[in-house]
Amino acid sequence: MKKRYEGTRWSLLYGSYEDVEKFAVEEAQRYFQSYLPYVMRVEGADRNGASAPEKLDGHLIVVGTKQNNPIAAQLIKKGLIEQPKGSDGYTLKCMESPWNPVSRIVAVVGADAAGVLYGVERIGLTILQNFVAPPNPAKVREHLDYLPFFSVSERPKIANRGIWTWGYVIYDYRRFIDNMARLRMNMLTIWNDELPVNIRDVVAHAHSRGVKVILGFEWGWGKDELDLNNRVDRDRIRCEVIRKYERNYARLGIDGIYFQTLTEHSDKVKGSVSVASAAKELVNETAVELLSKYPRLLIQFGLHATSIGDRYADLSGLDPRVTIVWEDAGDIPFTYNLACTKNASYKKPETWVDTPKKTLEYSKKIAALRGGKDEFAIVPKGWTCLEWDSEFENHESFILGERGAWAIRQRLDVKRRYWDKVNVLWLTYYKTAIAYYREMLKCHQGKMTVCALVEDGLFEAEIQPSVAIFAGTVWDPVRPEEETLQDAYTAATAANRI
Repeated sequence: MKKRYEGTRWSLLYGSYEDVEKFAVEEAQRYFQSYLPYVMRVEGADRNGASAPEKLDGHLIVVGTKQNNPIAAQLIKKGLIEQPKGSDGYTLKCMESPWNPVSRIVAVVGADAAGVLYGVERIGLTILQNFVAPPNPAKVREHLDYLPFFSVSERPKIANRGIWTWGYVIYDYRRFIDNMARLRMNMLTIWNDELPVNIRDVVAHAHSRGVKVILGFEWGWGKDELDLNNRVDRDRIRCEVIRKYERNYARLGIDGIYFQTLTEHSDKVKGSVSVASAAKELVNETAVELLSKYPRLLIQFGLHATSIGDRYADLSGLDPRVTIVWEDAGDIPFTYNLACTKNASYKKPETWVDTPKKTLEYSKKIAALRGGKDEFAIVPKGWTCLEWDSEFENHESFILGERGAWAIRQRLDVKRRYWDKVNVLWLTYYKTAIAYYREMLKCHQGKMTVCALVEDGLFEAEIQPSVAIFAGTVWDPVRPEEETLQDAYTAATAANRI
């Protein structure tokens, strides 16, 4: 076969081309192919003698796990690369080939399928961007052929990292979820009044990107005529929840449910009982019945701390199988509007935790509520939210995330001015947020779940730098802040070109 482009060529040898790793291989091909004038060879590592790499010439990109990629297994056995440790972890290395010293090997080895994907995104969106960006386009291939040697071994410090949003403001669910995967996020919480017609397709796409889907629905939320202190009202809520879950959610293959109840207010006591105590009774009564039928169901309790305050001890005795997801628990990282931190003229509740320092102190207390070893989950805010006063209305059944490209770009133009302000504010306060997560990791022994409120921000059309900073922060808040900032801007810029 005649070759127009002479010189050493790159080949991509994968371990698996199914599910999450299928997307990982396609992403790897997308990133490396963009630097090459020829069509790169892509095939399974166990085909056509590829498992005998000494017979292969050229540069190799090895993608997979020790279990499914024989070349990766050989490199680990030879002690040339480190076996990745921990869920979602990966090892990346660029080195001389031990079988052909004039060639390079770039290895992306994951501890699991998600680790493979996250390793590919790390290389494609940051490492290649930093190393292979010559000013002369004609030199791009040459720079890739002489890619500097590097070795990286990473895993996330926070177990669940993602986004919380109302569903109807996801305008392209495929691109939305793909962008989450590119930022190494793995959990999407979607709230709907009524389930989308195409929810099974949404869940399937998310799972193919390593993203868990949590579907939210109300347990009395928004029904102000109900009283959590009233046993009759609690029974009504419980029966509606059980019926709705069995009718709409039980057979969707989702990863869990998220609910809110009558706690989104600032009253700490209703009648003679604290809101915390009354909510606990409802949750326990409902969760016990649900879990007796569906014992593996993940239940997240979205709890607005504004109605709990210092009465958090009244939540003791909440069913330990239910995860509390804290909202509105003070300043950064919980504040809706970052300008509240900067500008004292914004009104805040007088007795609330109104500074980042007080917020951290309060968070340590609520995280220790169950002995400090259970899951600590939060919804950080400060990005975009619904236009509650001018656009929001409750919806019936609908199709999620199938808007046209032109309409999405038009909507982004509307939101861009707000995003410009938000991004500037996060440049001011991102170190404060990083410090929060760093301190919480020090004091909390259990796993953490952090799903940021990023809704109606056109995340599918354009990753904003501030969201990329968040993603990098919750991946590893321990690394130097300047590296998090630099990688966030690099990754967002690169991903937005795809």
